[in-house]
Amino acid sequence: MNGTVKVVHVLCACLFLGNVVVSGIWAAMAERTRNHTIIQFSNRLVLITDVMFTLTGALGVVFTGYLMSKSMGGHSGHAWIEWSYFLFGASGLIWALLLVPIQLRLHGILRRTTTITAEYLRLSRLWQVAGAVATALPLPVIYLMVTKAA
Repeated sequence: MNGTVKVVHVLCACLFLGNVVVSGIWAAMAERTRNHTIIQFSNRLVLITDVMFTLTGALGVVFTGYLMSKSMGGHSGHAWIEWSYFLFGASGLIWALLLVPIQLRLHGILRRTTTITAEYLRLSRLWQVAGAVATALPLPVIYLMVTKAA
């Protein structure tokens, strides 16, 4: 079972990290067009793919990571596991407390307007910065997971 759990863990990590990186790039490229229709389409799909890939991948990583950590003394059995939980958890908090609410506000603005407003651009910049931090935080986890260092 451990081999299967590892494979699922890596697949979930790929889904999670792949989507968070692509979502930010996709949104930024759509916004460069300044075309309301393209930006609205991008925003809608980022919301959908965040549920399909980011949330699913994150939950899968946490669940399979927990299962595997039990055989290594639990989440506090090694410093690299503790750091991984901390970094991944910090990223998740930013996503849940900042990114999702901002995305939903952006979605609302786009639904009730036909132009890109100053409020939209301000919130979008905040989403991009917070998203970059939330994306960068779990990247060291890849190193920790592979090398089991820390």
